[in-house]
Amino acid sequence: MGEAGPVGGLSDAAGRPAADRLAARSALRRFWRDERGATAIEVGVLVALISVALIGILTALQGNLKISFGKVETTLDTANAAN
Repeated sequence: MGEAGPVGGLSDAAGRPAADRLAARSALRRFWRDERGATAIEVGVLVALISVALIGILTALQGNLKISFGKVETTLDTANAAN
């Protein structure tokens, strides 16, 4: 059949032996230090926190908003009935 490749080392996609026995460790180290996606994640977390805060505030004010809009509705109905 074919020749057996080197045993105990890493190989690339073509089956050639890796240039460095610690190629996987080096790749992981580069991945860990790469901060290109960190900003997007930070923005996503901030948007999520702001959304949760807005939902909490609107839920707390829900009763007051219903009362306020009810008063506006009554005032408009009264004004329309007078005309």
